[in-house]
Amino acid sequence: MRISRDDDVLAGRDHELRRLAGLLEADDRRPAVGVVEGPPGIGKSRLLAELRRSAAGSGRPVGQARATRGGRSEPYGLLLDALWGTGARGLLEGFADAAGGTASGGADGDWARHGHRRHRRLREALAGASPVLLLDDLQWADRESLLLLDRLVASPPAGRFTVVLACRSGGCPPWLTRTLVDADAEWLELAPLGPGALARLLPDAAPERRRLLAGASGGNPRYLRALAELPAELSAELLSGLAAGDPRGVGRPTAERPPDGWQPGPELRGELATLSERAREVLRAAAVAGPGFDPALVAAVAGLPVEAVDEALDELAGHGCVTPTGGRYRFAQPLPAAALYRLAGPVWRAGAHRRAADHLDRCGAPPAVWAGQAEHAAPAADRDCLTRLTAAARSVLETDPATGARWLRAVLDALPERADPTGPRAEATVLLGRALTLTGRLDDAAEVLCPLLSDTDPNRTRAVGPVALVERLRGRTDRVYGLLDRDGVRATDELQLARLDLMNGQTRRSLRRIETAVHRDDSDGTRLAAHSLTSLAAIGQGAVPAARRALDAAERLADSLDARGRLRALATLPERGWAGVLLERRQRTADRIERGIALAERHQHHYVLPQLHAVRAALLLMSGPMDAARLAADRALELARELGAAETLAIAAALRLRAAAWQGGAEAVGPARELLLGQPEPPTAVWRAVVRHAVVETAVICGQPPTAAEAARLLSLGDDRWRDPMPAHGHDLMAAVHAAEGNTALVARHVELAGRAARSAGLPAAGAVVSLASARLLRARGEQDRATALARRAADGLAASGFVVRAGMAQLVAADIAADRGDRSGYESATDAARRLFGQVGAHALLARSELPWRAARGGGTRGAAMTVDPVPPHAHDGGPNRPRLSPKELQVLLDYASGLTLKSAARRAGITPNTAKDYLDRVKAKYRRAGRPAYTKIDLATRVREDGFAAP
Repeated sequence: MRISRDDDVLAGRDHELRRLAGLLEADDRRPAVGVVEGPPGIGKSRLLAELRRSAAGSGRPVGQARATRGGRSEPYGLLLDALWGTGARGLLEGFADAAGGTASGGADGDWARHGHRRHRRLREALAGASPVLLLDDLQWADRESLLLLDRLVASPPAGRFTVVLACRSGGCPPWLTRTLVDADAEWLELAPLGPGALARLLPDAAPERRRLLAGASGGNPRYLRALAELPAELSAELLSGLAAGDPRGVGRPTAERPPDGWQPGPELRGELATLSERAREVLRAAAVAGPGFDPALVAAVAGLPVEAVDEALDELAGHGCVTPTGGRYRFAQPLPAAALYRLAGPVWRAGAHRRAADHLDRCGAPPAVWAGQAEHAAPAADRDCLTRLTAAARSVLETDPATGARWLRAVLDALPERADPTGPRAEATVLLGRALTLTGRLDDAAEVLCPLLSDTDPNRTRAVGPVALVERLRGRTDRVYGLLDRDGVRATDELQLARLDLMNGQTRRSLRRIETAVHRDDSDGTRLAAHSLTSLAAIGQGAVPAARRALDAAERLADSLDARGRLRALATLPERGWAGVLLERRQRTADRIERGIALAERHQHHYVLPQLHAVRAALLLMSGPMDAARLAADRALELARELGAAETLAIAAALRLRAAAWQGGAEAVGPARELLLGQPEPPTAVWRAVVRHAVVETAVICGQPPTAAEAARLLSLGDDRWRDPMPAHGHDLMAAVHAAEGNTALVARHVELAGRAARSAGLPAAGAVVSLASARLLRARGEQDRATALARRAADGLAASGFVVRAGMAQLVAADIAADRGDRSGYESATDAARRLFGQVGAHALLARSELPWRAARGGGTRGAAMTVDPVPPHAHDGGPNRPRLSPKELQVLLDYASGLTLKSAARRAGITPNTAKDYLDRVKAKYRRAGRPAYTKIDLATRVREDGFAAP
């Protein structure tokens, strides 16, 4: 990757440079002094170099020098270098010769005898010359130069005198610091570079890679250059490790990078050379210990006394490598430690981690802490050690599945392929499959687990349940039935089948399976899943009171669980969430879903996130805001695609379609509908019904309702094989379709059915929907007064139940009725109420429909026709400037990724690494952004592919 060198770009230091440049303009009444401090590599020298350019343009003589560690033994060496080209050179050479011959007392003794006279002579030599002195790396300057500099600042030569000093944080001697403060020095502490400066330094980097490099470098330009030179195939996980303060990330071999994939460059090696040999030895051992390390552990790894380690840590703290925190240490910047760790070689690293693990074992450290060291020594570990590592992975499976998966990989890599089929390798394989499932790596989980399904494999029974879960999440319900009907023996297997039966309308069979599962296992986890599924089953049967009782029982049980239990309970949270949506428990359910999403993200339980975001989108569609609902649906769809969770794809796209219709209008509905139609058909009957309901509803909203026969087919309201979970809403939708066709008899039929369903449910919103359907019927019959009253009652009831958008729609029905009657006041009152409701939640398209003027409404204009659907955006297939030119490889990766493949799968098909594929996608996004058509998510990219008519190269 190209990085702009400091010679080309002074990034992020404009403000500091202006402050220092102001010193050049100071008058001669007092010295103009500046001090620049900061950690190694932060840009102090670069800032001084830029200041020298400014000073050279002022016509004043400029002296610049840089102290070195070895220069401390050369008296007056720093000032002699700075003033070499001036008349003071000979004077300083004499000072140096005299100081070098001092027999006793050292620099302080020599200064006490001759310092005053030397200062006066140098001051006289510089008088009237108006010099500018730029002195770098002051922490290594010889003491004689510092003493003379101290006197020059306190009592400067006549005329203008400017001196700017640079040193590492805390590197200026206290006595000199006092003098600088008294001189009112301009003191600058250079902070890490911000995002804008890093963008200037990394002009060609993709945004995600730039973010990772920024975090790993800590905003330090030197470290940024070192990291930018890392091979592109390095995984994001490695840079993320450095950003988290773990130096072992760069040195840890991965499947994507061989052990010898990176060597520190000369600039970083040069910085390490400034440390003493002991300090480098301790820093290397500290890298093995990892972030937040204990000096005793470092001593055990390095084989040194704790006292010697403490002394070296003091040096490292002064260098800015480590920072003490309550008896322990953290890496202020992990890259130097990472470089030493990498340079040590694989044999030393394995032995060092083994020593660390042995020390932790002797100290009685928790298994997870021990395992963090043992994983690095796994290739040479014995069977007992690997068994312990497997047990440690099991202990963190719920709390940190990604770490558990890494430990299990280490175990499997160390065990022979033909190990005992019932021994530790089999257990590690099943656990790894579970860990990968929890983190959402469904394809990888299937790859690990499916070989165990062989009829001759003794582990088939253990693998069936985990494989079935993976296949259900991937939307392969037939395979789940095939696996569990044959081999399912656990309560969890029965519950998986119960869930599928329920989602396919087989409510009674589902309840029988739930009863069987609880009989087999009465644990909290089984009972929680049973209550959650029972609540949904009761809703499907129209038994709302029973559904409420079951959901209450599930929530009480979930609240009583410990921390690990709550993590396991995430598996059933989507069912409880959907039950809460259907039972109109909006706020309670929203709070639980928000907490669940946060918990799942914190512990990397990614497998459940697509469904949780889908529930969140459904809740936000009830009461807004619409932009948040759309983002939640987008997030659900994007996660489902990334994880390969086909079960959620269509439902997320359906939710997005509804949000697009309410918020974006015709321009948004067309692409959103195309996106929905491009998803695989939902694997279960309930999800198919939900998707079809969204299709019919948005068509009605857009003024293009389907025929009554087509709507009835899509909504399946007469299908006795399953019960619509929201039947009143479905019958109201059918009433609207029949009303548009003028079929009053069928409108009346669906009003009756909606009323029957609402009475059975006993839900406030369902009753309000019946009032709305009745208003449609009365309007068709010409009973406008009663129709108006019912439409307004429906709007009030829906608003009180939190269905804000639907309340606004009810007000639009009231407005239509008022227009029929010629009631301008009633019309404007209803449209005003609709505007308030739509504006409250950001339903901008519906808001525009509510603004139809009275004259237009009386002239035959209808809100139903005010928003039409254009399924093909105007810029599709135009080949014009808005369509970016993509390279063949960019196009291949884009098409594969947008079709639903994971990034890893798209990279595999293209024959490149995932990081390279990521770079291609970032380039594609940048091209679309420049074309004025930004594409931020996978969903956006899929939309752009359809708009532009891209075909495979």
